[in-house]
Amino acid sequence: MNNLIWLNAIFIILLTLFLGKFGLRYLQKLQLGQTVRSDGPTTHFVKSGTPTFGGLFFLIPLALSAVILPFIRRDWISYSVIILLMLLFGLVGFLDDYIKVRVTKDGLSVIQKTIGLAIICVLFAVWLLWFSDFEPFIHIPFINQRVIIEGNWKYLYLIFIVFYLFFMSNAVNITDGLDGLVSSLMIVSSLSLGLSIYVVYQSKATTNPMIGACLAIAAGSAGFLVYNYYPAKVFMGDTGSQALGAGFGAIALVVGMPWLMLITGLVYIVEALSTMLQVFYFKVTGGKRLFKMAPLHHHFELKGWHEKKVVTNFVLAGIVCGIFGVLAVT
Repeated sequence: MNNLIWLNAIFIILLTLFLGKFGLRYLQKLQLGQTVRSDGPTTHFVKSGTPTFGGLFFLIPLALSAVILPFIRRDWISYSVIILLMLLFGLVGFLDDYIKVRVTKDGLSVIQKTIGLAIICVLFAVWLLWFSDFEPFIHIPFINQRVIIEGNWKYLYLIFIVFYLFFMSNAVNITDGLDGLVSSLMIVSSLSLGLSIYVVYQSKATTNPMIGACLAIAAGSAGFLVYNYYPAKVFMGDTGSQALGAGFGAIALVVGMPWLMLITGLVYIVEALSTMLQVFYFKVTGGKRLFKMAPLHHHFELKGWHEKKVVTNFVLAGIVCGIFGVLAVT
């Protein structure tokens, strides 16, 4: 595999660790602490005041790599587009986090956030469908065939991309509710996605940037986990979780395997669906709850599981999903 992929991953994890060491003190000095939701598990109240905006620790190294790499290899432009997408999603998350900390705990309104993210999704979809240097396609599993997306089908696929990216970003954001959960899961799922891409394309030059993006996300998440494992010294906030979800989902789109999220990204999807089902069940039953609390990780906490046990089991589930994801493309 291209040495550039590994060198980039090493650069990102080291710089994330460096920024975390000094950035954590700065966040503490500025008193940019998160307010824990009052309707959450009571065991989380001690987390109130823990610094947020930690997603910047890995987004800054990713941004630097996105600027540098195309000068080394021009065919890594698609890598830079993925990172740019992450940065734009992270910017919306940053605004939301900042408003929660400094203005009102409600953050951006649903409409404001939806409009901002939708515009970014549309811009990415337009690039992928009309301005990328390759034909957009969907890889069909088992028969190992490509279906090129062309003509009017591109407009239909654009709509799919917008909803898909919006959902994946929010699914990862919803999952980010326990110390080390998303950072641990993202290491597993992004490495699994990268391995799946390698299995399908055998590290062809055109897919190396996407394998590199997977390893870059895993490296950034690993560096951040050093400061985010239980008990967390810092939270990534919407700044980090929304960016990770968007980047993770976008990589699968570029390599024509968005369906793989149903396997490799199943834990995130289940977490998001548990919240949706809770709201729906609450409304149709006049106030009854399907789970003790949503998203699902809080349900297990209220059943008596310690936070570390929930994270461990969810990560193990992520590993199993990742293995099945790789098997699905072999």
